Amino acid sequence: MTTAPPRTALTACSSCAGRPAAVLETVSASNLNGRRIADQRAGELGDGAHTHADRNGDMHVVRPTGATS
Repeated sequence: MTTAPPRTALTACSSCAGRPAAVLETVSASNLNGRRIADQRAGELGDGAHTHADRNGDMHVVRPTGATS
């Protein structure tokens, strides 16, 4: 389990917003279809799963796990 990546450079994420989030899968930035693959996996996993990009361009499929601190 980890804290969701900072969202300062992206639109605020109402699903995580500072809450702990489990990283379910990571798609490397070297994969040109990374965003599409991550979005598809988030849809398949459901239950609040969605994507975050990190500063390196990797896409992470995450799911919020806790309350706002």
